[in-house]
Amino acid sequence: MKSSPVWLLVPVVLAPVLRAQVQDDPALTGYVTRVASSSDFDVNGVHVICNGTEYLPPGTVRSNNRPPFACPAQTPYLGEGFKIYGTTDAQGTSVYASRLEAMRASGREIAGSAVIDAIPVQGKVQANELLVRADGYRIRIAGKTKIDWNSPMQSLADVRAGDWISYKGKLDATGTLIADSVHIGPNAIGDQEEKLRAKDEYDPSQVPPDARQNLVKDAFEFGYDPKQFPPFDDPALQARIEKIGNSLIPAYQRALPDSDPAKIHFRFQLVGNKHFCGMMPCDVFSLPSGVILVPHQLAERMQNDSQLAAVLADAIARPLERQQYRTEGKVKLAYASALAAAFVPYGAGLGFAVGNTAIRLIVKEMHQSGRVSLDLLHDAGYDVDQAPLAWWLLASQKAKPIAEIEMPERAGYLYRILGECWHNPAPAL
Repeated sequence: MKSSPVWLLVPVVLAPVLRAQVQDDPALTGYVTRVASSSDFDVNGVHVICNGTEYLPPGTVRSNNRPPFACPAQTPYLGEGFKIYGTTDAQGTSVYASRLEAMRASGREIAGSAVIDAIPVQGKVQANELLVRADGYRIRIAGKTKIDWNSPMQSLADVRAGDWISYKGKLDATGTLIADSVHIGPNAIGDQEEKLRAKDEYDPSQVPPDARQNLVKDAFEFGYDPKQFPPFDDPALQARIEKIGNSLIPAYQRALPDSDPAKIHFRFQLVGNKHFCGMMPCDVFSLPSGVILVPHQLAERMQNDSQLAAVLADAIARPLERQQYRTEGKVKLAYASALAAAFVPYGAGLGFAVGNTAIRLIVKEMHQSGRVSLDLLHDAGYDVDQAPLAWWLLASQKAKPIAEIEMPERAGYLYRILGECWHNPAPAL
């Protein structure tokens, strides 16, 4: 199977949208990426100068009764959202804020499907309710939640980590998702998915040391062939990625017997890869079988174990959520249509539209694996705040100080989730 790095197109598609904002919009909209005090913090990596600034807390409107100029009354938290009006300096490193508007995190409707990876401590949940962790969210199944069951499950008492949930609901002020409806059943692995896993096996001893990708051929066959990445000889670094990677495997997976079809046998292999981390930004190859291929340049660029763990956790999340199986055909079809339209007169618009469909699918998957990676990091004792920094460092084709790298969408989304669901100061459930 080809493994496609089509996520590389995401910045290309998103950039025109970001640049197309009209001049009357805020000078900067984003999330706190560094904070030292209420008057010393960054948003999207840009330093906010708030002396002489009007500050509007979440959910408030402008009023003549409010003191006209102030920094935020409370120190912003990592991931807190702001709209900042004012002017940016010529270097784009600082914004002189005339007005700060904190963005409300709650009330956003969310729907998705994922594996239930943990049953948290229930806290203040009522007897007829259940709190589960899935898709990177704490999902509260309340008394008013509409529940559909897949046999043999019949009640909340039957729900276990490792089951599958589809959900729809809204985030509350604490960052907990209150479910309007859920569909819960066993995490059933069918014959086609088992065949996909078997097809994607990787044996490093069978890859010639001079194996190379055929870039022209692979471009038309949708991606790279992971079986053509030779292992990289660095025993110490290999041992490090194996130790960190194995520490991130969730408890419910460890508890499954080897004979269970839902069991994923994760393996971590350092590979030589000249095409990424040089010609293109770094990422790992994550196969449905649980094989995680890690370019040595990526591992070498990470500044600490938590950053390396963040990238490995993201890769682990992809097969846990069965991403390749669930969306592979849709993405391939969208890109095949886009490629065909490019060769048809007047077909460029169709190709762009279908290509955008594929990009949306890929971004959705990327966001999901990012959210889930934070839970895996937390459970294994790593620093979740290092996750966006890892992807920020990897956004550059060459190793650079983070101050010289434009923050990618991938990192920005993780800051948003950290703010909404992790560092949100609202009282927890």
